[in-house]
Amino acid sequence: MAREQHQRSLWQVLGIYAAASWVCLQVVDVLTQNVGLPPWVFTLTLGMLIAGLPVTIATHYFQGIGHRMESGTSARSQLFTWKNLRNAAVAALAVWGIAVTGWIIQTDRGSADSERNLVVSLDEIRRLVGEYKFPDAFAIAEVLDRHITDDSIRESMWSEVAREITLETDPPGATVLRRDYESTDSDWQELGVTPVTVQRFPQGLSRLRFELDGYLPRETANFSSQIAAAGPFVLDTPATMPAGMTRVSGGTATIQAPGLEQFEALELSDFFVDIHEVTNRQYKAFVDAGGNADATCWTYPFVHDGQILSFDEAMAIFVDQTGRAGPSGWQVGAYPEGSDNLPVGGVSWYEAAAYACFVGKSLPTVYHWFTAADPFSSNHVVPQSNYSRVGVAPVGQYKGQTRDGIYDMAGNVREWAQNPDGEARYILGGGWNDPEYAFNDAVTSPAFDRSGENGIRLVSYPDDTNLAAAGAPIEKAFRDYAAEKPVSDDVFSVYRQMYEYDDTPLNDVVIDSVADKAYVRERIELDAAYNNERLTVFVFLPSGGKASPPYQAVVFFPGSNDIYKTSYDELRLGSVEFVLRSGRALVYPVYKGTYERSSDLRSDVQDTSNLYRDHVVAWTRDIGRTIDYLESRDDIDTERLAYLGFSWGGALGPIMTAVEQRFRTAVFFVGGLMMQDVQPVADPFNFLPRVTVPVFMFNGRYDSFFPLETAIRPFFDNLGTPAADKKLTVTDSNHFVAAYSANQLIRETLDWLDKYLGGVE
Repeated sequence: MAREQHQRSLWQVLGIYAAASWVCLQVVDVLTQNVGLPPWVFTLTLGMLIAGLPVTIATHYFQGIGHRMESGTSARSQLFTWKNLRNAAVAALAVWGIAVTGWIIQTDRGSADSERNLVVSLDEIRRLVGEYKFPDAFAIAEVLDRHITDDSIRESMWSEVAREITLETDPPGATVLRRDYESTDSDWQELGVTPVTVQRFPQGLSRLRFELDGYLPRETANFSSQIAAAGPFVLDTPATMPAGMTRVSGGTATIQAPGLEQFEALELSDFFVDIHEVTNRQYKAFVDAGGNADATCWTYPFVHDGQILSFDEAMAIFVDQTGRAGPSGWQVGAYPEGSDNLPVGGVSWYEAAAYACFVGKSLPTVYHWFTAADPFSSNHVVPQSNYSRVGVAPVGQYKGQTRDGIYDMAGNVREWAQNPDGEARYILGGGWNDPEYAFNDAVTSPAFDRSGENGIRLVSYPDDTNLAAAGAPIEKAFRDYAAEKPVSDDVFSVYRQMYEYDDTPLNDVVIDSVADKAYVRERIELDAAYNNERLTVFVFLPSGGKASPPYQAVVFFPGSNDIYKTSYDELRLGSVEFVLRSGRALVYPVYKGTYERSSDLRSDVQDTSNLYRDHVVAWTRDIGRTIDYLESRDDIDTERLAYLGFSWGGALGPIMTAVEQRFRTAVFFVGGLMMQDVQPVADPFNFLPRVTVPVFMFNGRYDSFFPLETAIRPFFDNLGTPAADKKLTVTDSNHFVAAYSANQLIRETLDWLDKYLGGVE
């Protein structure tokens, strides 16, 4: 009977232990789901419960029948007591608690560290993106991706460093290879077979290569946005394109070079361009074939200093150092040993044209050359090109590559073009000892010039659409500002009077006010200072509490793209929104000829017409009336006004700030002097010495509109501002410094405004 009672009590103990264990495991499971405990905590708990089971049974045994029936068990009975079991359970619980608490503390510390590291890494990515260092930003993102658990953070991060791109070829089926533009020695990364969609294609610059059996490989180098916008990449066979050439897409072509912007655009068909410049070895084949003795390919009249030379007279000039046929630097009809792969130099335009005829190709027109070169690529092509001042290099040694995979268009040797300018011919790209801005410039040289830097690159035209117009004579506009002098003070005082206007009522009306997360935008209309017109002014006020009124204000004059916009819906702050984030107001007058105030003006390029002159006068009056209006407001501090001109607005800055005396400082982004003639009353050059406010200029070394030495430095040097109050920053970018050097531009501009307007309060 006693044994039966003992067994029943054992089952009771086991039932209680099982129930308690189940409760413990349920509690741990709930904590795991809600607190995020690791799986090992459940395993630890289960293990401790299993280990406690035999101890519990032993305790029951020694405190029951075992204690009464077995001899020599008193020590064990004293050890296996319910009190000791309870103490052991408490100790086990303490160990469990210490282990879990330690993990939580360590995890929280690690989580905090991880969060800090995540924030730091994301900030570093943003900094690198702001400096256009996309490969570095992409590399950090790849490492960080493995540690991000929040999909929204992951998506935001990748949107800054990569984009989705679909790559297509005609025909399809080509293998696509990619590498970073700067990593010219790295292995190609295979992306797939066209058509292929790449989910995370790195932002910034890439080199791509397309390979398909039976077709010539094609390379391209461009920004991801341009690659994404490109249509199918056409692949050619050896039968459809001459060897050693690449296809360049046609389309609407303009000449983006100082002094040639005034020429109208032409529609061009696709054409082929030599990937490399003509080498000594290639040119020698022409010489060895008797090219200088055969008049067949010498089809142009030899005009030298106004005189027409005979074929024999010309051939007597086109000889080497020893009087044999050949470029000016050769000897005995041959180039120096070991220079087979150097580009040929020392040839006149006539020799270049004859060689082109000999091989069945052509010299490029200026339109075609600049289309292939793409001056806007100067900031990444030029640094990897041969402007070494040391000497010519084998073709392709320097890795500066255009968007169509062409090498050495910048530097190495100059390249003759088809178009004449009087007796001279255009010769483009610059040579190894020319200034780097030569890549963007349009240079001419006498057709008989045989300087050692004068070389050849050829093209082939499968379609002759507009070919005659593209190769027609082009008279370049050029002004030597080093030799020019601004008008006298007496003459300028007469010019200055043309910009005066009557002080009449503003009749201003607020059309609307729209709140955005970063600012409040007000649209105001008021009477202009001419022709009974109405002037629209947009006033952007900062929000977010960084500053309080009255606000410092920056009056903005935008780039020339505004001339081609027809609706206020197209108005964007873009790269100057940082002014608002700094706590200052941004004031954006709608200048005559822009947006819904369009006129007969079709270009920002200065000219000698009355139409252009009248617009310049109108723009200064638009500025003046805008400030008149600002003076009527209590929330704008008109004692602390700045002028900010971007590109077009930078070029016109001298007129705006010399005429309008209420500015305290001025900032000119990528401004400079234009090469076209203009009426003196509207010529910024005459206004430069009359600018006396502090001026900060921010420019690109490889600017395709304003070359550094001929347009930017004369602008800066002629400013009337005291030397201590003017500053020129030149970055290694092209005209688009607001993109390529954004962080530096913002930092230096705000420092300048803080210095001359005072800190934001």
